[in-house]
Amino acid sequence: MLKKMMVLLWLLSISVCALAADSQLPKGVVAIVNGVNIPQGLMDINVKMNVERGQKDSPELRKIILDELIARELFAQEAVRQGLDKTAQAQEQFVLVRQNFLVDLLINDYLSKNDVKEEEVRAEYDRQVAAIGDPASAMEYSVRHIVVSKEADAKKIVAALKKGESFEKLAKEKSLDQNKERGGLVGWVLPSQMPPAIANVIQNLNKDGFTQTPLQSNVGWIIIKVDDVRPYKVPSYEDSKNQVKLTLLQAKKAEPLKKLKESAKIVQ
Repeated sequence: MLKKMMVLLWLLSISVCALAADSQLPKGVVAIVNGVNIPQGLMDINVKMNVERGQKDSPELRKIILDELIARELFAQEAVRQGLDKTAQAQEQFVLVRQNFLVDLLINDYLSKNDVKEEEVRAEYDRQVAAIGDPASAMEYSVRHIVVSKEADAKKIVAALKKGESFEKLAKEKSLDQNKERGGLVGWVLPSQMPPAIANVIQNLNKDGFTQTPLQSNVGWIIIKVDDVRPYKVPSYEDSKNQVKLTLLQAKKAEPLKKLKESAKIVQ
């Protein structure tokens, strides 16, 4: 009897070892879902994203992420099984996702090789300060605007303003610009930040004044209102450098497109 029990325990231990061996994953793989590997790199990316958002890297966090990765793979496999990836809409979305991903790769690679240098930031700050003119007499303006596509519509809005209608209300109802929900509010601006024709108009408007004649621009017909005017205080370099660098980065992002357009054959 004892001999039979020892044999049974031996067979059971072999089975347990075999199961443990079967559960071992290939190097660099955190799970296998219906034969599809989920790579460690995908786990690492998700952990990094969560840590950057303030989460603490922990076994509990990794378990939650792993469960999510498995669930996503199961959903993806089921979508393919049902043929949803073959629809025209899915194919268009795949193209869009691929393009966005590749654009980000290219831009990030370009910026990593052409980062904005400290001397560039300083030079741009000095240029902006010089463009203001005499800081002692510089003024900034809190501006609203309404943008419409037709001159006739713009003239009707000016007529309504002259009758006392609210600029903010008309902006919400009529403007094509994305700031319409804020009553057309652009914010505080310097004349040097605006096209010369518009800057000249703004500088000649008093507080609560608006343009009596619509202005034509490359985005449509514009009616401008000045909410307030105040002396401009030039910020220090330390206070400005992050924003200035961001502006220069945006400009650098446009450089690859300019070069590609110059050498591309485009038919429209």
